[in-house]
Amino acid sequence: MYRDLNEDERYILEGMIDRCGLSSVLMALSEVCGAKSEHIATNWQDKDMAKDWATLEGAIGCVVPRATARGL
Repeated sequence: MYRDLNEDERYILEGMIDRCGLSSVLMALSEVCGAKSEHIATNWQDKDMAKDWATLEGAIGCVVPRATARGL
């Protein structure tokens, strides 16, 4: 169902990290996971999948301070 990022997509992602910093990109990914969790819970009533996305939101969010502290 899913696939790895292709070379162009990885290049775009690297550019975002170069322009905004790794911590900002990670925070955005965390926020996207949170938004997906809310959308799934509200529109699909799939509590298990919503919880999975919320867990990923938290896991990615836990990495942000480490990246920030290292100036990444």
